[in-house]
Amino acid sequence: MKRKNRWWWILLGVFFVLSVWYLTPTFLYYSYKKNPGKQEKAQEYLKKALKLGLDLQGGVRMLLEVDMPSLVEQLAANKDERYDKLIATVTAASNKPGNTDKDFITLFMEEARIQNLPLDMYYDRDRRRDERNNVRDVEQYLRDEANRGVDQALEIIRNRVDQFGVAEPSIQKQGEHRISVELAGIDDKERARDLVGKTAKLEFKLLKTEDLANQVYDTFDRILLKSRGVSDSTIAALDTAKIVQTPSTQTKKKLSEIFGNKDILGVGPDKLKDFTVTVDEKILKERPFRALMADISYYKGWYGVPEENIPAIKWLLEQEDFKKALPSDAAFYWEAKPIILQDGNKYFELLLLERDAVLAGDVVTDARVVIGQGYDPKTAGKPVVSMEMNKFGAKEWALITGANINKRVAIVLDDQVFSAPVVQSKIPDGRSQIEGIGDMNEAKILEIVLRSGAFKANMNTISASTVGASLGVDSVRKGALASILGFCAVALFMILYYRTAGILAVIALFLNVLFLLAVMSGFHATLTMPGIAGFILTVGMAVDANVLIYERIREELATGKTVRASIDLGYSRAFTTILDSNLTTLIAGVVLYQYGTGPIRGFAIVLSVGIVSSMFTAIVVTRVIFDYITSRWNLQKLSI
Repeated sequence: MKRKNRWWWILLGVFFVLSVWYLTPTFLYYSYKKNPGKQEKAQEYLKKALKLGLDLQGGVRMLLEVDMPSLVEQLAANKDERYDKLIATVTAASNKPGNTDKDFITLFMEEARIQNLPLDMYYDRDRRRDERNNVRDVEQYLRDEANRGVDQALEIIRNRVDQFGVAEPSIQKQGEHRISVELAGIDDKERARDLVGKTAKLEFKLLKTEDLANQVYDTFDRILLKSRGVSDSTIAALDTAKIVQTPSTQTKKKLSEIFGNKDILGVGPDKLKDFTVTVDEKILKERPFRALMADISYYKGWYGVPEENIPAIKWLLEQEDFKKALPSDAAFYWEAKPIILQDGNKYFELLLLERDAVLAGDVVTDARVVIGQGYDPKTAGKPVVSMEMNKFGAKEWALITGANINKRVAIVLDDQVFSAPVVQSKIPDGRSQIEGIGDMNEAKILEIVLRSGAFKANMNTISASTVGASLGVDSVRKGALASILGFCAVALFMILYYRTAGILAVIALFLNVLFLLAVMSGFHATLTMPGIAGFILTVGMAVDANVLIYERIREELATGKTVRASIDLGYSRAFTTILDSNLTTLIAGVVLYQYGTGPIRGFAIVLSVGIVSSMFTAIVVTRVIFDYITSRWNLQKLSI
């Protein structure tokens, strides 16, 4: 075997092993999913498994639209009868069939010109003090606010759909003012509509002291120790005053293993949902609750909970003994975004806040991302979120910040903490700057969250439909059957027409399918019905390359050349044609992905990945096998 070919064989072996590695979670997930007794095991592989789209497993599809009349009206100040008449006229006009090609803002501006109504007097707001107050400014201002309203709604909806436990929700902006939401795997349309469409709840809450939080964790530890059967005298002797250090000896265990299959908080093993958790064995014996968390104060904040431990922590916090141990004026809240440490693990901060809000979010009038100026290394050149409040909010904010200097105030949206900055000084005028933001993306999200208190971009549900599970199962069955039949038909044709060479093409075809599925699984792609169509098309295109190569080899053999020379010339002369045809198709796939949405993108992804994979298997895999055969045996004829 040539040295060059040896490296190709090693590369193919690596690709094959990696493909099997990436597809194993998918195989295990769908195998365990059918077994009622292994549902928890299936959930462990869900995140790494190849997902099925809405059209394959059923779910809820919703189309939402920003309520433009209410948004435009909300942004106006000093409204009078003339303005009310203008809004009413434009709203009625926008509902007429003939005006469907014009958006609400266009109709609004046209009607204002017809009525000769100066819009500057209604939209001359402080936030626009650096702009010229003319009609063009007003139109641009309204469009900017409408776009921000859609971005705000997108972030809020993404935050809320986590409550459904949907693995890969599809939430996309459609057009200028619409949002498409697809929640695969659920069938509760009414709950989805209520949750997605409800008004955002923004609040400011003070954090409890770290000492109080540690006292609560100490109590939780004692409760679990007692539940594990540890005597009161032993519990009293334990030193629970020390702060937990960063976990250094982590291992995965079941809650039933930790408690020796005893009743946990009065819940017997027969009724206990047995969670798999990551624990620190060094502190597990004396501090079982804290062993489920990690002290991330060296990075940010207090205690972080590993992502896989969140279901167990939530379950424990719902138990009656834990509820009684919590102060009546306090409540636990989760941070909305994870903290990703250098080891790549995700931790969600668990914060103990005041149960009651010190200020409602509706006092916020504006929030903007700005780049810090000056020479302060904390802010210079870094993203900072500037926030403004109304008169009432400014007065209350001055009292709150003045009484809580060097303490943290949490910004809570829909009961999740998006930021918890430290109060640096008293803020008398309601204009605050939030510093210490990681990057521009994080700053944009915080701006959107704060602006949800400035105004409510109400969303109207244009359509909501449930794709039944039976339709999903039927789609999967038909799609799988079509793929298998297509593969078998192509394989049979290649073997009958090209004989031994056809068998090599089938091997390459099998590897192409394996590599394609592995790539999709590795990138956590979602397989849809259009994706299956792209998959079948890829199978046909993969064989097309082999057909071009084999026909070239046949032509060279017909001229009397040796088998080895015919193979070399066949591959070299067919390569340009194969590259051209696949490259043009790949360009089409990229364009479809760039400008398509939803199912079109799914088709484009499968097609594009399949093209690259098919070129590799058709040109490299079959060539390596041919080289191996011709170098091992001195063939005088080739079965092709």
